[in-house]
Amino acid sequence: MKPLVEGLEKEYQGKVEFRKLNVETDQSGVKLANELGVQYVPTFLFVNSDGVISSQVVGGQTKDQLKQAIDALQ
Repeated sequence: MKPLVEGLEKEYQGKVEFRKLNVETDQSGVKLANELGVQYVPTFLFVNSDGVISSQVVGGQTKDQLKQAIDALQ
């Protein structure tokens, strides 16, 4: 998933902010995952410009599926 996400990050540069957390080894990532109820990796949380989680996708995704979720943020 990493190459796919990095490609989307370049494609949406300047339009969408991407944040990646290691929820298995990074203590701040583990804490945030627990707070948000993330149980599976990968989990994608899509946060709108108001800072509200607008959708969540769990599991491996295609590029088109992720683009659809990103485009729905507007």
